Amino acid sequence: MGVYVHIPFCAQKCNYCDFHSVVVGDEESFLAVADNYLLSLRQEALYYREKWGNRPLRTLFIGGGTPSLLPPDKLGAALLFLKETLPFSQEPEITMEANPHSLTLEGAEILRKAGVNRVSLGVQAFQDELLAVIGRIHRAGDVAGSVAALRGAGITNINLDLIFGLPGQTENDWAETLESALALQPSHLSCYGLILEEGTPLERWVSTGLLEVPSDDEQATMYERASSILKAAGYEHYEISNFCRPGFRSQHNLLYWKNEPFIGLGSGATGYVKGLRYKNAPDVQDYLATWKQGTPYYAESALVPLEQEMDETMMVGMRLLEGVKEAWFRRRYQVSYWDLYGEAIRDLLKRGLVDYSEGYLQVTERGLFLENQVSSAFLR
Repeated sequence: MGVYVHIPFCAQKCNYCDFHSVVVGDEESFLAVADNYLLSLRQEALYYREKWGNRPLRTLFIGGGTPSLLPPDKLGAALLFLKETLPFSQEPEITMEANPHSLTLEGAEILRKAGVNRVSLGVQAFQDELLAVIGRIHRAGDVAGSVAALRGAGITNINLDLIFGLPGQTENDWAETLESALALQPSHLSCYGLILEEGTPLERWVSTGLLEVPSDDEQATMYERASSILKAAGYEHYEISNFCRPGFRSQHNLLYWKNEPFIGLGSGATGYVKGLRYKNAPDVQDYLATWKQGTPYYAESALVPLEQEMDETMMVGMRLLEGVKEAWFRRRYQVSYWDLYGEAIRDLLKRGLVDYSEGYLQVTERGLFLENQVSSAFLR
C-alpha cells in the first residue's frame, strides 16, 4: 500500500503528453503557486490520514509533471511532513520522477536527506533529433551528468524511462538508446511503446501525415530487441514494459499491477481508498480553492464492486510476467479464478496467449504482443 503525489508543473509540455500538467511562468509567480500547492498537499494528507487509518504505507511516488522543478528544500520539507503525518513503514521506497536537465548534486542531496531513495529519469531517447521532435528540453549529453549527480548524493536506485516507436526512430536508433542506457548501469529500465494520445500535437502531426512513426511490425521488433538486449545484460523482465536488476522491482508500481489500495494526493491524482476509486479535478486553481475549504473535489469517483475489483485484479495482474498465482487470488477473494473465468482462460490457453504452470497463470511470448486481448478476456 502506498501514496502517489502529483506535481503538475513542467518547464515545457512534451508533444506526446496528455498527463495533467501546467507550464510554469516567471519564477516569482511559479514559487507563489508552488508554495500554495505544497500547503494544499499537506491539508489533503491530513484529510486522508483519517480515512486511511493505521495500515502501513510502504511506498511513496512523486510524479508529474516534473517534480524536480520545485525548489528541493521546499519539496523536501513537504516529503518530511508526509512521512511524519501518514503511517509509513520503517524504510519506505520513495521514488521521485525527474528530467535530466532539472537535477543538481546539491538538490539531489537535499532530497535524499528528506527520504528520496529512488529516482526515475525521463530519458526517452539518446538521439538529440528525436528528443527535439517529441518536445523534450534535455539532450542526450545531460543524462550521464544527472546519473552522476544522483549517485554522488547517495541515490543509487535509478530508473531510466525509454520510448520506442518515436517518429523517425529506426531499429538502430533504438538499439543505440538501449546500449547507451546500459552503459550508465541503472538498476531499472522502463521501455514503453509510444502511444499517440488524442489531442496531443504529436497525434495531430502523425494523423495529418506531417510525421511518420514506425509500423506495428517495426515496433514489435523494437520490443523484442529490448527484451533480448536487456535480458542478456542481466536484467529481469518482470512486467510487460519493465526490466530490473535482481531485487530492484518497482515496489510502488507493483501496487498498481496487484490492484492494491493507495492514496492519491495532488491536482489530477488518482487514488483507491477503502473501495473508493477517485480522480482529483485536474485544475491547479480548483485544487487550491478546494483545500481552502478542507474537502476534496473529485472529477470522478465511484465505489468499486467486488466483481469489478476481481476483474481489474486479473487484468492488471496479467501484465506481470510471473502472472497471477491462483492461491493468492483465492486467499484474497475466497474464490478461484478458474471458477470465475474458466471459459475465458481455456480460450486464452487454446490460442497460446497464456500458460498455466505451478499454480500461476501467465502470459506467453505471443501473449506479450497481444496484451490487450489477454486483459480484456477478464472483463466480465
